[in-house]
Amino acid sequence: MHNMHSLNKGGEQMNIDIGGLIRKCRKKAKLSQEAFADLMNTSQSTISRIEKNLVVIEARFLAKTAALTNTQDVVVTALFSADAALQFLQTIPMFIGGFYG
Repeated sequence: MHNMHSLNKGGEQMNIDIGGLIRKCRKKAKLSQEAFADLMNTSQSTISRIEKNLVVIEARFLAKTAALTNTQDVVVTALFSADAALQFLQTIPMFIGGFYG
């Protein structure tokens, strides 16, 4: 079981499996952890740790993941299905810049 990243917006606690979301994007793009790490300018071991939620990432990492793997739809769907998209986007404004800026 993955640890969840918690966001708190307006007193409401939300848990999102960001590592699982990163893994889903990587796999949809048919990339190994090593190939994905090369694209993201990091190491395979860091990607492994991120996917296990052992590393807290910045919103721009998720935005870059979506852009480089062409999986913006996966990210938005996951956030909406978690009923957290609007709150997440309001909590982390730079996330919007990663998709649209």
